[in-house]
Order: sequence, then C-alpha cells, then structure tokens
Amino acid sequence: MNMKAIMIVFKKELTDLLRDKKTVIVGILIPLIIFPIMFGLIGRSVEGNIKKTSENLKIAIQSQDKSQLAVFLKSQKNITVVDSNDIKKDVQEGKIYVGLIIPQNIEESIKDEKSAEIKIIYDDTSQNSNMACNIIKSLIEEYSKEIVKSRLMSKGIDYSILTPINIKEEIAAKDEGGFGKFMLSLLLPLMLIIYGMTGPMAAATDLGAGEKERGTLEPLLTTQAGRMSLLFGKLLSITVMGFMGTVSSIIGLMIGVKAGGSVFGGDMPLLLSPITVIMIGIFVLLIIMVFGALELSISIYARSFKEAQTYLSPLTIIGMAGAYGTYMIDVKNVSTILFNVPLANVSLIIKEFIIGIYNPLHIGMTFGWNLVYIFLAVLFARYMFSKEEVIFRA
Repeated sequence: MNMKAIMIVFKKELTDLLRDKKTVIVGILIPLIIFPIMFGLIGRSVEGNIKKTSENLKIAIQSQDKSQLAVFLKSQKNITVVDSNDIKKDVQEGKIYVGLIIPQNIEESIKDEKSAEIKIIYDDTSQNSNMACNIIKSLIEEYSKEIVKSRLMSKGIDYSILTPINIKEEIAAKDEGGFGKFMLSLLLPLMLIIYGMTGPMAAATDLGAGEKERGTLEPLLTTQAGRMSLLFGKLLSITVMGFMGTVSSIIGLMIGVKAGGSVFGGDMPLLLSPITVIMIGIFVLLIIMVFGALELSISIYARSFKEAQTYLSPLTIIGMAGAYGTYMIDVKNVSTILFNVPLANVSLIIKEFIIGIYNPLHIGMTFGWNLVYIFLAVLFARYMFSKEEVIFRA
C-alpha cells in the first residue's frame, strides 16, 4: 500500500465528486436548504395557529339563564362568542373551536354551595379546537377558584387554607439554556447518526457502481496504484464528502431551528462549547468512516447505480433504529452496558456531551468499539475489492 498513491487517488476522486453536480446537490446543498425550509414552515405555521387561536377564540355558549360564567367568558378580550343553532355540527365543521353547554340552574347550585356540571364540546382531531379547549378549561378553573374564595371569605375562613404548601422552583443546572440543551439532546444525535450514515452514500454509490456503469473502474485498476491504494483513496474521499454532507445538514438544521422561531427555541445553536463541538465531530467522523466503508463495499458488489441504491436502502432503517432506540433515554441514569451497542453508544455519548457530561469510561468504550467497527468494515471493503468476480460483476 503506497501512501503517495493513496493521496493521488484521494485527490482525483474528491475532485471528480465535487465536479459532479448531482453528488454536490444531493449530498451538500439539499440538506443545507431543506431544513431551513421545513423547520421555518413548521415553526411559522405552528406560531400562526397559536396566535390565530389565542387572539380570536371563537366559541359558542348555550345557556338558558344569563349565568355569571357566561358573562365572565364574554368579558375576556380574546374570546369571540358566536351564535350557533347546532354546536356539535359547528365544532366539527370548524366554524367554532369550542362549544359550552351551561346548565339552567348553575347560579342556584353555586348559591347553594353545590357543584355544577358544564359540558365542553370540542374536536380532538383539530389542533385549534384542542388548544381552545385547554384555554377555556383554564379560564373556568380560574372562575371556579374565585367562587371558592368568595365562599370561604363569607364564612370568615382564610383562602390560603387551600394552599398549605407553596412550591418554589429552582433549576439545578449549572448554566442557562437547559431547555434548549434538552431539545438538542433529542434532535442532534438522531440527525447526526442518520446523516452520518446517509451522507457518504451518494459518493460511495458513485465511486463503486457509478464507475462500473461509466466503464472507468477497469482503466483505474490498470494504473500503477495497487488495489488497496485505490480502496483507501476512495474511502478517504467518501469520508470527506460524507463529513461535508453531515456538516451541511447540521448547519441547515441550526438555521431551520432559528427560522422556526420560539417553537423550536431559537437560541439552541449557541449552546454548545467549542470542545463539545469537536468531541461530537470526532464521533460523527467515526460513524461516517464505518458506513462509508460498508457502503463502498455494497456499491462495488452491485452491477449498476440503481442496484446499489436498492442494496443500500436497508442501511437507512438500521441507522434510524439505532438513533431512535436511545431517543428518550436519560443519559444521567443510563446503563454502561448500552455503550457496547453499535450506534446506540454514539447517540448516547453525543447526548452526554450536549449536557456537559464527559465520562472517560463511556468515551473510551464508545471510541474503542467504533475503531473495531471501522477495522471490520475496512476488512470487508478490502475483501470485496480484491475479488475479481465482484469487481467485474456485470
């Protein structure tokens, strides 16, 4: 294996990949653009719905008596009371968000210090209706507390008797941005693993099955560079393209989070320290190297570009399974055994880095296992690259 030959092949393959508009668009530009568009649309849509619902809460009230509750609700500045002949139908059709049916004897029940039952009609398939229902319920609870307060005061009882214990919250986190880091610990490992796996896929497919289709693989094998030099040159170029694709995906994700507004917590991209970014980058690079070698092996085996894409599709499911398997795990109470599980260990270590945990045992285990995976993946790629029946499979 000749290091000079490897670097020549690496530069040649990387130059060819960067010249290929399709590879650059699919691997780098699309991830960079798609997240800002997706998160921006989702964020603005959610914020628009929240604003639309909370600022103009359309409800219908059915009350035979002029109850004080109805008067209280009508007095709220963001509530619009709409006349309705069929509350249930109007809720289903979206003409109103919520309907209230207030019993005829509610004022007598309150006066006699009895309980009264109010029916709320809403559509559980409508986001606006669900949101409106929660707002109305909180307003009714507020009104109910005022009734309780007046009852106690009329009996000369201090209202504070209902709250013997007051809760004072204090956040134990060492620094600010706890919620943002929590959201990052959910999103970032998932995205990094998926794009660490899919990032090198386009390049691997092009440098294996793509070269077979174009008829450029055979001439390459006749050069002075040995097969192992060709293999490692291709692997290096695939790793670089995969890393570039992953970085562009994360940049797009961060821009998308910003574009999404307060729904996604716009301050999240500022929460990671340089050392955290570097540590995360190292482990993402390991994932890219593992999958880059596997994808090149599969691509070399395939007869055509289309066949390679078919073979590589199951890898996406494997990557998603590893990422989603740790999605809701709290790393502050995680078992060390999980750091022996492929992909799960990288997801967990990234979660630890995000919240500021640097456990030497976990780092060593994850790093060591991924070196083993890289070694095995490269051995597999070497085996595939050395088989004549695979290289010239048509």
